[in-house]
Amino acid sequence: MAAIRFSISLCALSCALAFTDPCAAGPPGKKPAPAASSEAKPDLGEPEAVAKERARLLFEKGVSAYREGRYYDAVDIFLETNRLYPDPKLSYNIGKAFEGMSNQPSALRYYREYLRRLPDAPDAREVESHVRQLEQSLSQKGVQQLTVISTPDGSLLRLDGQAVGVTPWTGESFAGKHRVVLESAGYQRFESVIELDPHRARDFNFELLKAPEKPPPDAPTSRPPARPQPKVTVFTLSTLGAGLALFGTALIAQVASGGDSHGISKTAAFLGGAGTGVSALGGVMLYFDLSPSSSGAATAGVSWNGSGLEHGMSP
Repeated sequence: MAAIRFSISLCALSCALAFTDPCAAGPPGKKPAPAASSEAKPDLGEPEAVAKERARLLFEKGVSAYREGRYYDAVDIFLETNRLYPDPKLSYNIGKAFEGMSNQPSALRYYREYLRRLPDAPDAREVESHVRQLEQSLSQKGVQQLTVISTPDGSLLRLDGQAVGVTPWTGESFAGKHRVVLESAGYQRFESVIELDPHRARDFNFELLKAPEKPPPDAPTSRPPARPQPKVTVFTLSTLGAGLALFGTALIAQVASGGDSHGISKTAAFLGGAGTGVSALGGVMLYFDLSPSSSGAATAGVSWNGSGLEHGMSP
């Protein structure tokens, strides 16, 4: 495979940094294919000219680090350069630096990312051939690489019940079936079963559905105040009980008088009359106790709102 392509596109001005063989980035003047929709956006937190100069200086430092065999430093510098001004060719450079560190899984990840971001690259077949070699190397270890991409990005990924990171995510696992769960705020939980080929790395793309919006809570319905339940007072029950007691006493007095031919005795007549009067009073009291108007009148009170008066007294 060709040597590392130390290059970076400088966004709107399309200023590509390229070096001559053995570090060439491709035919002069050839424009890179449009990046995928998930391509990182340039860091616009500072003036464009300043950011561009920073990117150029960083890129040169990365080239120097790679040529000096400081591959770890080269990876860090190329990642930062890609954050400032994304360029698909930087994924290739990062992969090459990882391969210099003998980190084959990470090299495979970024070679695959390079092909994903720049599918029409002039060296695509050459890179794909090298990717196959790295895939076979992983297969001999009993694992294979997979990449999970989601819409939206940044979804929490659970693989076989374990939280492994956020999308886009790349890692290695054993071949066979795996359960994937994706969660993101404002989206419905997504769950699927994927199958990983033992000999080929795979990309899995999933789109989460928007969560249905919760309806606004219903406005409280105004209800008329509950009507108090009628209640019989103790005084009413006592009055009715006294009337019945007087009737009973009158009956006993009449029986005790021997029931002579003169009719009801005076005692029985008195007690009966008293019982009638007391019972009548108890009946009137019972009527008012059970009357709805009487139970509501006790709580109605007096309303001052319609009088036009302010609270308190004016000086």
